[in-house]
Amino acid sequence: MAFYQYKVEQDYKKIIAELEKNQYSPLYVLQGEEPYYIDKISDYIEANSLSEDDKEFGLHILYGADTTAENIALLAREYPAFGLQRQVIIVKEAQSLKKIDDIAIYAEKCMPTTVLVICYKGKKLDGRSSAAKTIAKNGCLFSSEKLPDYNLEAWISNYLTDSKIQADYGISQMLADYLGNDLQKIENEIAKLKQAVPEMTKITKDIVEKNIGISKKYNIFELVDAFVERDVTKVFSITKYFSSNPKELTPNTLSSLYESFKNIFLLYYLDGKGLSDEDIAKELGLSSNRAFLIRMKYRPAKQRYSAMKLFNVIALIREYDMKMKGMNVGSATPPELLRELAMKILA
Repeated sequence: MAFYQYKVEQDYKKIIAELEKNQYSPLYVLQGEEPYYIDKISDYIEANSLSEDDKEFGLHILYGADTTAENIALLAREYPAFGLQRQVIIVKEAQSLKKIDDIAIYAEKCMPTTVLVICYKGKKLDGRSSAAKTIAKNGCLFSSEKLPDYNLEAWISNYLTDSKIQADYGISQMLADYLGNDLQKIENEIAKLKQAVPEMTKITKDIVEKNIGISKKYNIFELVDAFVERDVTKVFSITKYFSSNPKELTPNTLSSLYESFKNIFLLYYLDGKGLSDEDIAKELGLSSNRAFLIRMKYRPAKQRYSAMKLFNVIALIREYDMKMKGMNVGSATPPELLRELAMKILA
């Protein structure tokens, strides 16, 4: 997760830290496929850039479908209402603007008394274009990339740590499996947990199941653990359960399985480098407080799977991931494919 954190989350935290110090750029272009960070920055500026009294005359909320880049620039060049130090203009759904590049004309000479925020969701300016270069030079050009599915569990784990929320082992993966790759939804559900159980000191499986609606005999997390432990009986009990409950298979089923087997495979290499478990966890994209997984989960699994077997298993998971997404699958259903994959992994 390190690359993603550096390019998105760390840039986001840097911007928020500057805003908390009342250091505002005259122009923000917040772009990319992941709306979570775009909304977080925009919402912070909307809430904190002006006092409640000043917002009446100093805060302007526009929508891309109802305006033009030229009109935005004209408004941005105006001086704040009498007595105000700044005016704030937030353009939501700016991807609907017909000539977004025209914002660069304004960016060449931004008004120091205006904070202009362009929320350009789902799209990005060409980084090589003069428009992008001008905006980056004179304002803040923030790119919010979509979080890959295989990094979702680590993101949730880090979010809980940053929020000073303790959670039992496996909770991050459980939330990833059942909430999917919607960061705002994940944040909202965690907030619901805190509100529903204000006295809780740690998020447990029972708390999640009771308050997020996850109440199943088996879940994907248990299936992954059964594979890692090479518990044949449990693997086929769970795959049989999913055959009777096919709707409970999620798009992240095989990505979770892939991530675990990939980490076990990498451990063959990392164990030979003389690294501490904390450093190995970092190499695997896990937070340092997850180092216990190396000792309790991945290293014991090395005794059950040879390096060559793991190499073949990873290839199988990739193959069946494509099949479960509808490629070269024939008439086989996802539960049938999962059972077929299980037989090959455990052979």
